[in-house]
Amino acid sequence: MKQFDNANQRILYLDEHLAVVYKNTGEICEHDHTGKSMYTADIIKPDIEKILGHPLSMIEAVHRIDQPVSGCLLLAFTNDVLAALTEQFKRGKTRKRYMAIVERRPGAPSEDSGRIQQMIRFDRKNRKARILPHDDPEAKGRDWKRASLSWSKAGEGDRYTFLLVTPDTGRTHQIRSQLSSVGFVIKGDLKYGARRSEPGGGIRLHAQSVQFSHPITHDILTVSSFPIDPDPLWSAFVGCIDGKEKV
Repeated sequence: MKQFDNANQRILYLDEHLAVVYKNTGEICEHDHTGKSMYTADIIKPDIEKILGHPLSMIEAVHRIDQPVSGCLLLAFTNDVLAALTEQFKRGKTRKRYMAIVERRPGAPSEDSGRIQQMIRFDRKNRKARILPHDDPEAKGRDWKRASLSWSKAGEGDRYTFLLVTPDTGRTHQIRSQLSSVGFVIKGDLKYGARRSEPGGGIRLHAQSVQFSHPITHDILTVSSFPIDPDPLWSAFVGCIDGKEKV
């Protein structure tokens, strides 16, 4: 299987069947059918086609990354590859890791690592997730789903903590809502309790890596990227984990 070299730093991995690309803050992972939003796959498609040397009949995001979040996004070029990768995500066979810069709040965990297991329900009208304990009698019905993630501290400062987060499930707004529920409020995330917004409207959450089985070769691929053009705060985070295993 041929792999392609490219000069576009947003294309992290590319072959004839799929790509992993860098999603910028503000872009979306699903078509909104209005043409007003920045859909990552459409933006990156011309560059991918130029490198491949032929047009693509389709290019679709396999999973979601929230609009204010940056990071590694997996794209499929055929329906068969899309279906196979979607099934991997559905069955929990993939692995993702995130970098989160969170505000230091009283009552937040003092341990170096931990696990959060709760029930989650996403309110589509208000575009916000609600979290409840597993044993809460209110968390019943098909709208409530299990949500779990693991976190570890990569570093701490006077005002912020650097977290590495590995979700076990892929619920909408899961990382944002679950971290906030225990006192780890993501910097800039006003929806879940941040003190102030970030310039440009993003939040300090970055999808740093994705690991999956290639549907054609069955090789286990791990693709990762730190924030592109990091500011001093992201650079400080990268400095805490640089040189370590990415996943």
